Amino acid sequence: MIEVLIALVLLSFGLLAIAPLFASSVKNGASSNQLTNANTLAREKLEEVIGYPATDSRLAVPVADNAAGPSGLTTTGTGSVVGYNSACDNDLPTWYTPSSEATSKAATSPGPGWYRYPFSRSYTIEQFGSDLTTRITSPGAYFVKRITVTVRATMGPFPGLRQTKQSVWVRFRDVS
Repeated sequence: MIEVLIALVLLSFGLLAIAPLFASSVKNGASSNQLTNANTLAREKLEEVIGYPATDSRLAVPVADNAAGPSGLTTTGTGSVVGYNSACDNDLPTWYTPSSEATSKAATSPGPGWYRYPFSRSYTIEQFGSDLTTRITSPGAYFVKRITVTVRATMGPFPGLRQTKQSVWVRFRDVS
């Protein structure tokens, strides 16, 4: 009987020692899921932007600038002069309701059953010459544009800390 009690005490200490592993495993799984969803949203936006015609306003870089981005962006790297393009701002909804799959961009919750959308997504456009390092100021003739999509988690296990950035170099026909 005493041996059984001692065995149970040892077993309980062993189980208590590995209990935190289960919690961290769940958190790591949630984090991986969050990053996978962010990567999918970024790739989706890249594919959409690549399909725009060269003259589309969503690809426009303001005159006297060599990059365009969302509001509040001041640099995309050394030598960048960033202008604002409203199309680059977050295009994901602010709220969603799982029951009807409806979305909303309202500033506050539209009502009961609505949840905050767990991601925000924006993108930048930069113009470069044929050497892929020289930034070209608009309206100058560029060789390629680099489009970078950034997706940030706004909820979940690491809100604000986890983000993904994906870039692509695209040779749009410069019609200028």
